[in-house]
Parts: sequence; C-alpha cells; structure tokens
Amino acid sequence: MREIRFHGRFGQPVGKLSRAIGQELLRQGKNVQVFDAFAAVRPGAPMYSILRVGDESIRKRSANNTSPDIVVVLDNSLFDVIDVTKGIKADGTVMALGMTENALGDKLHGSSFVSLDPYFEPNSSDVAAVFLKVLAERDVLVVNE
Repeated sequence: MREIRFHGRFGQPVGKLSRAIGQELLRQGKNVQVFDAFAAVRPGAPMYSILRVGDESIRKRSANNTSPDIVVVLDNSLFDVIDVTKGIKADGTVMALGMTENALGDKLHGSSFVSLDPYFEPNSSDVAAVFLKVLAERDVLVVNE
C-alpha cells in the first residue's frame, strides 16, 4: 500500500485532486481510500487529504495517524505554518510547487524532494492527470495506460 498526503489551503482543490486521482486508480482496478481532514472551514485554513492505494484490500482507516510515502504541498507557505512532513516514511518524498530543495533546508527530515514546477504548463487544466504522470515517472504508482 502507498499513502500520499496532499496539503493545501481551504479553497484549493486538495480534496478534489485526491479524489480524481483515486477515481482513476479505481478504474484501473486498484483498491483506494480517500480522506479529507480540515479544521476551520474558512478560506485559507490549512487542510490535507489522504490517498491510500494498493493492490490488496486496505484495512487502515484513520486519517489522523498517517505515515505517507509522499507528501504533496500545493501551497508552499504551509512549510512555515505546520509540519507537512510529520510521519513521512524514512524513504519518503516531498513534492512541492514553487519551492527548491535548498529553500526547505532541514524541513525535509532526510526525505527526497521533487519540484513540481517543471511538470505544470501555464493554465494546466487536468491537474490530476499531471499528478498521475509525476507519480508514475517517480515509480510511486504503476499507472496503466
């Protein structure tokens, strides 16, 4: 099982993105879970969404106690507000828009870093497809063509 945690702010398509990727993986015959987690329902409040995917049935049910393989950060200002890398596996990957590995310094906690900037063209409309491509290229998910 792979676990991906998407971080963003309320009003960004965090949940929509994780559900769109989950639906595509379901069509491919994978077992999928998606959980949204947020506190205050107000524009700009930090929130996250969990996507779990596997070939076998997924028994884990908690959205609070996560140990993601990948953390995707859609709003890089969150690095200064919360610990987006909390619980990430030792061999985990942090993916972010508008950031460089050097700018993050010790916030990676030994995880590898992938800048998402090269993958997005201006006015990209199908963000979920871009993320599926990135995850497949990084050998995180096997995506059927």
